[in-house]
Amino acid sequence: MGLQGLGYIGIASPKIDEWRMFMCDVMGVGESSGPPAGDADTLWLKMDDRSWRIAVHSGDRDEFAYAGWEVGSPTAFGKMVDHLQGSGVKLDLGTDAMRAARGVLDVAAFDDPFGNRHEIYYGPIVDEENFVPPHGGSGFVTDGVGLGHVLYVVPSCTEALDFFSRMMGLKVTDQFAWGPNGAVFMHTTPRHHSLAYIDLPLPGGPGLNHFMIENHTLEDVGRAYDRAMDTGVNIVNSLGQHTNDPMCSFYAESPSGFNVELGWKGMMIEEENWTVRTYTGRGEMWGHRGAFMEDLESTKVD
Repeated sequence: MGLQGLGYIGIASPKIDEWRMFMCDVMGVGESSGPPAGDADTLWLKMDDRSWRIAVHSGDRDEFAYAGWEVGSPTAFGKMVDHLQGSGVKLDLGTDAMRAARGVLDVAAFDDPFGNRHEIYYGPIVDEENFVPPHGGSGFVTDGVGLGHVLYVVPSCTEALDFFSRMMGLKVTDQFAWGPNGAVFMHTTPRHHSLAYIDLPLPGGPGLNHFMIENHTLEDVGRAYDRAMDTGVNIVNSLGQHTNDPMCSFYAESPSGFNVELGWKGMMIEEENWTVRTYTGRGEMWGHRGAFMEDLESTKVD
C-alpha cells in the first residue's frame, strides 16, 4: 500500500514554551512558521526542507494527538483510503480546512483499535531554503525514511500486529519475546522501524511511550545530551546502544510526560535480503541505564 514512513506528528499541550525549549534549545530542531494556513497558536518544528515535521498545538491537557503517515501520490492515497474503508476502518476524510491546516494536498484520519490517532496524507509543502539546525551540526536523518519512529504501549502485540500489518501494510522487522509479552518493530521504508509497540504494563499506561528523531552524527547526539544535562531535562535513559537497531541514543522526558529518543546510526535494511529475528534478552548492547529500562525489566515475565 506504499506508506513512505512517518511524515509528521502532532502533540497537544498547554506547555508551548517548555516544548520550544525542549525541542529547539535541547534537541536541536528548528522552529518554523508552519504551513501558510497553520494555526498561529501552534509551535511548528522543522527538521529538513519540509515546512514542518512536529506540531505542538495549544491545548488544555497534554496528549499525543496524531501520527501522520505519508504516501507518494494521489493514486496511492486513493488506494489506501479504499483499502481502509473496505476493511471496516472508520475514516474521517479531510476537509479543505484540515488540508490547509496540515499543509498537504489531501489527508484522512482514523483511530487504531487502541485509541491512537493516525493520519494518511500526500503532497506536503516543501520549503525552498535549506534547513539550518539552530545549534549547528549535521541535522536529521529524514530523506526517504520519514522523521523517525513512534513506539506505543498496547494491550496485545498480537492484535496490534494484525491491525498494523493488515490495515496499514507495515512489515515486521524483528521482535522481542518475554514469556507472554513482547515488542514488535515494523518498517515501511529502509529505516529499521517507523512504528513499534510493546504490551508490557509500563507506567503511564497505554498510548505513546516515545517518539524518536535521528541525527547524522554521534557528535550532535552528544552535544544534545550535554544540553539536556545543562538545562536540567530529565534524562530517562542514559546514552546506550540497542541490540536490534543497533541505534546509539538517549531518552529524555518531554514536557508532556512521554519520552523523546534522540539517536544516531540506526540500521537501514534491504527488504529483499532481510530475515525477521526474535530476541529474548534485555535489548541493549550497553548503556541506556535509567527509568525506562528499569520499568521494562520489572514488568517482564521470562
